[in-house]
Amino acid sequence: MSIQLGRKPAYSVTGQRPAAAIGTLIGPYSIQWRRYSKFALGAALIAIGVGTTYQQVFVRVSREAVINARVATIRAPMDGIVTTASVFPGQAVQAGAPIGDIEDPTADDERVFQLQQELHAAERENTVLALRLADLQRSRAEADARAEAYRIGRVQQAQLRVEEAKAKLSAAMARQSDAIAAETRGAALNARGYMANSAYEGALHAREVAQQEVIAARRRLDALNVEMEAARSGTYLGDNYNDVPSSFQRSRELSVRIDETEATLQQLVRKQDMLVADIVAEQKRLAARSRAPLASALDGNLWTVQVATGEYVRKGQELFTVLDCSTVVVTASVFERDYNELRIGYPVTFRISGSSREYSGTISKLGLTSTERSFAIAPEERRHQVAVQLPDLQHSDSDRCAVGRTGEVVFEQHGGRFGARLVESLRHLIGSS
Repeated sequence: MSIQLGRKPAYSVTGQRPAAAIGTLIGPYSIQWRRYSKFALGAALIAIGVGTTYQQVFVRVSREAVINARVATIRAPMDGIVTTASVFPGQAVQAGAPIGDIEDPTADDERVFQLQQELHAAERENTVLALRLADLQRSRAEADARAEAYRIGRVQQAQLRVEEAKAKLSAAMARQSDAIAAETRGAALNARGYMANSAYEGALHAREVAQQEVIAARRRLDALNVEMEAARSGTYLGDNYNDVPSSFQRSRELSVRIDETEATLQQLVRKQDMLVADIVAEQKRLAARSRAPLASALDGNLWTVQVATGEYVRKGQELFTVLDCSTVVVTASVFERDYNELRIGYPVTFRISGSSREYSGTISKLGLTSTERSFAIAPEERRHQVAVQLPDLQHSDSDRCAVGRTGEVVFEQHGGRFGARLVESLRHLIGSS
């Protein structure tokens, strides 16, 4: 170095030994490397500044982008205490599959209690009427037995009277025969003068009386026959008494009361059936009001669990949110100058941070303020937000439902993709990303 600068070696001038001369040579080399390091650092800073300026001015990329999806909220359908299974965020759920339930211990069951009381009262009344009906049937059986015994007795009595009347008719007919024979003999004797006229007249009178007695006996026999036939059919003929006995009348009264009691029992049975049906329906309504299952309306993953087992919740309170992986989109915030030039349908590329995975898609919505509550990650209102549909992302095994994974959206209009790749390569080269 000294020779190149037109100088003599240090040890030849100063008379130093070779080791000392080598130490003297290291000093200029250190100064040179420090200058080179400063120059390299300055160049790197300038490159970063130039790259950032180029990206801000020429390349259209999002400020921040995140994989997002819509969520469905499961709310409490009623007031009550929550009982849930072992659930945790990220757990897969199926549509209609229960993940818990709500039970209201203070549900109003007054209507069910009232119907049950009416049913118990109807059952008690039914029991009383059944016992009364059994008593009436037993009393009617006894009255029927007495009436049947009376009828049999009256028939037997009528038969005896008929036999008596037949005997009297036979006696009357015998007397009539004697009277006729006496009148015949008296007529012959009177004609010959052997019998006085008065005696003959007496014989004639006796014959007439005997004939009338036979007629009376026949009529009496006919009347008794009629009475006997009536007694056999249950109707009793005679003077100074009713056509039926008191036992028959009692049996008929009991039959009427039995019919009325049976009609009342049938009404009670129908009333009991109606009350049972009302109780079942009211119990179903009470069960619907006092207990309700909690289930997701769609297949997805639990995003948030906002309630614990045993917690009392109010109707309409948010309990769970379910992530709908079929609605995965990318939401991104962009600069105002870029936002004003974007249009729905513009082609974009979404690049996952820290990886080389890219997905192509298009802008599907500009501005997300009105729909922020439907997304798992709510966009910021103060930022200009866009939504990007990425069909290939739906079929990706690693990023399909990776909600919250970040990256950047490159807007490919006006060569943005090439510029973004250039800036990204520069960043990797200088180690800033």
